[in-house]
Amino acid sequence: MIVLKDMQKLTTAQITALIGKIRAIVYTRVSSDIQIDNYSLESQIDICVKDAKAKFDINEDEIIVLREEAESGDNPNRPMLNYILFLLQKGLGTKAIFLHPDRLSRHLHLQQQITHQIWELGCDLHFVEFDLQKGNAESMLNYNIQGSIAQYNKAKILANTKRGRSTMVFNNKIPGMNRIYGYTYDKDLNTLVENEYEKERYLTMVNMVLEGSTGSEVAAYLAKKKHPAPKGDKWYQATISRILRNESYMGTYYYGKTEVVRINGKKKQLPKPRDQWQKITIPAYIDEITFGRLQKCLDGNIKNGGRPSEDYLLKGIARCGRCGAAASSGITSRTHNGLLKYYSCTRKTRKSYSVETGEPNKICLGENWRVDMVDSLIWNEVVKLIDNPKTLIDKMLERISDVSKVKELERNRDDINKLIKEKESSKARYIDLYADGIIKSKEELSIKLEPVEDEISELNKELGTISENLELDKKQNKNTSSGGPLVKKYQNIINNELQMKDARKVLRILVDKIVLHDNKRIEIFYKFTADSKLFRNNPYVSESVNLDKLKWVVDSLPPKWSEIEHLYPSMLKMYNEDLLSFEQIAEATKTDWWTIKQMFKSKGTILLTTKERGVKRRASDFEWIYKLHYEDGLAFTKIYKEHGLSPTYCKQVLEENINKLKK
Repeated sequence: MIVLKDMQKLTTAQITALIGKIRAIVYTRVSSDIQIDNYSLESQIDICVKDAKAKFDINEDEIIVLREEAESGDNPNRPMLNYILFLLQKGLGTKAIFLHPDRLSRHLHLQQQITHQIWELGCDLHFVEFDLQKGNAESMLNYNIQGSIAQYNKAKILANTKRGRSTMVFNNKIPGMNRIYGYTYDKDLNTLVENEYEKERYLTMVNMVLEGSTGSEVAAYLAKKKHPAPKGDKWYQATISRILRNESYMGTYYYGKTEVVRINGKKKQLPKPRDQWQKITIPAYIDEITFGRLQKCLDGNIKNGGRPSEDYLLKGIARCGRCGAAASSGITSRTHNGLLKYYSCTRKTRKSYSVETGEPNKICLGENWRVDMVDSLIWNEVVKLIDNPKTLIDKMLERISDVSKVKELERNRDDINKLIKEKESSKARYIDLYADGIIKSKEELSIKLEPVEDEISELNKELGTISENLELDKKQNKNTSSGGPLVKKYQNIINNELQMKDARKVLRILVDKIVLHDNKRIEIFYKFTADSKLFRNNPYVSESVNLDKLKWVVDSLPPKWSEIEHLYPSMLKMYNEDLLSFEQIAEATKTDWWTIKQMFKSKGTILLTTKERGVKRRASDFEWIYKLHYEDGLAFTKIYKEHGLSPTYCKQVLEENINKLKK
């Protein structure tokens, strides 16, 4: 029996090999609406497979099982639902098996639509808990009636839930909420009560900022005093700012700032007008006048803290060669020759302070680069390229004439598009889970969404480069051999005196990104070819840069991960045994997570989803938490204080793994 979950798919070769061998496809689903779902995926699979054997004499090795997790039945674009239609269309199986019609959908119209799609493919539709007979009028009537009832029941439950929340708010109670530093949510009273310890810390923040301290200085102070941060073991400048910008500390908590709506079956969170927010009274820590003064101080810190940094060429396209993050011009030094500016990795300036040591945490240790030297080097190289376009044109022609490279680009484009869709689906799932209350706070949602959004951004950049290359192949200019009108246009532009913003525009037309490496090596990634790079071998950049030392690299360079290949065994252990994420492995080994991921993929390592890693980690923590709670008698709050394991996490670990003891 083949079981596919999340975004797992069969290869073309696997599909071809399975044609004629697979007789049925079982579809299982649990939605994010926990309050109306009483099924588990395992029980659905077990029941459906047994029914296929009993009624149709279908063996396990003749079945493919599709698992759909945390997907609403109202969503017409569920990945595994689309995939069952795809597999049936390819000839894998003649029967689609579901536990109950509500696993297909709880929305009548969508249920009917999918039903007819399956029948139009010449396949049978079978439900374990409902007798559907295609040609029987009464059976079809009952099928439609139960679909209407399922849709009504779901709407009724959600309406009752919403009404219950509104009643609680009317009675000055909070129906669940995000954590607010300085308060504790009292589950018996359903409201926020004063947390004396955190209140004192909050008032310390307020006083320090009013006396002239910056958010960074406040974070450093709290870390040195070993005061626990709201989450984790680090105080961030942004955390201080977010706390001090929150108007709840004046004694009013606003409920219903956003609303969840469905668009094409997907839940989206939209802001509501302020006059529709509902007020709930909570303990006040400061008055309105103090809050106003506090905001002015915070605004003053922002205005006085930053320096204009518009006068540098590589704005938006410079990347750190160590970690891959953006590099910008923000660091300066004063010398006898005047003020010098430097390109620096943005992750070097991210301000956080460890509660353990009170010291600032440096995420990236990459070098700084003098802006004047780098800008001069890059601009002169681009000007030389435009003034003498033969190299540029030769590379264009080489790209156009190499059919295999074009096909490779097309394959890469399709793969990236597929990856982007998968990442967007993951992002949508997190939003669904937040809308349904499974992800409890916006901060927790943001933590989950941030790495996904970063990956989507990087993939879109890569996709843009590939698309531009393919467009070049299609639009080969007849005048290419003589330079073409486009190159001549740029030649005329650069012969005139340019402002910085105009120079940036010219640069971005030709260049995708500039990578600044630690050994003073510069890589220029041009848009017109995916694999041509310029780099400087000389480890030092000086005022008298010899541009002749810059040369084309036509041969493929070794993959970046080859530099850290010797660490693969230890990284694999961290990944599979210690269950660390790529980001955590990168932090431990002073490398970057993207390169590690590429190395794992190249070596055929089976990658774990975030959910799989979480399940394994909770399983490994079970014995420890069980001993602390049941044998040592520690309450969950005590475990949190002494070992840093949250009560929610401990409960989830015990619930998932308690059956091990029974066995």
